[in-house]
Formats: sequence, structure tokens, C-alpha cells
Amino acid sequence: MKNGTRGFTLVELMIVVVILGILSAIAIPKFRDVSESAKTASCRSNMRTIAGALQLYRAEHNEYPPGNGWKTLNTISRYVHAGLLCPSTGLGYRYRIMGRERDTFSLRGWNANCWRNHGQFVEGVFEE
Repeated sequence: MKNGTRGFTLVELMIVVVILGILSAIAIPKFRDVSESAKTASCRSNMRTIAGALQLYRAEHNEYPPGNGWKTLNTISRYVHAGLLCPSTGLGYRYRIMGRERDTFSLRGWNANCWRNHGQFVEGVFEE
């Protein structure tokens, strides 16, 4: 080293570390919020796609798919990819046909966290 040249002092380095810590404390939670809202939007989009597939099925067959109870997407796989998963829970979706005339449907994720946080179709109408 030449005389008169200096490096950073310990205090200056500590100030930089503190500033970086404060910035990361602000940025990381914001990133998580944005990430979760993107997953929610993707899940809702998946449910709208499945609802459209159910309506296509009804348009072609004049009725919704047969059977009672909650069903997986396998029965309508011709109209929508049966492997659609909720991006937050990693689980699939299920639907059921309802009404005296079997003229409406409910649709939601397998996991309660999915349908509580992302919404669901009830009687064919999306509820948040």
C-alpha cells in the first residue's frame, strides 16, 4: 500500500450492512405478497377455465356430466387439462353438479385453504 491510501473503516462497512438489512427487510415481505397474489390470480383463472369447460360440456351434451358428489376433472378431460393444480396448494380441483334439474355446478380446489383464499364457483357464479 502506498502512504495516504485508505480502505473502508469498520464503521463504514457496518453502516452499509445495516442499510442492506433494512432494504431487505422491506423488500422480502413485498415480494412474498406479490408472489401470493400472482398464485391467487392463476388459481382463479384455472377455475374460470374449468367453469368454461363445464359449460362447453353442457352445450354439447345438453346436460352437465352425470353422477353425484364431488368429482375430479377426469370426467371432463376432453374439455380441460385434468392435471390443473392450484399453484398455492399444489392440489387439483373438484366440481359437483347441483340443483333439482342438475342445471348448475359448484367448483373449488381440493384443499380448504385454496377455496377460502382464492374463491370458488357456487351455483355457477364465482364468489371471492
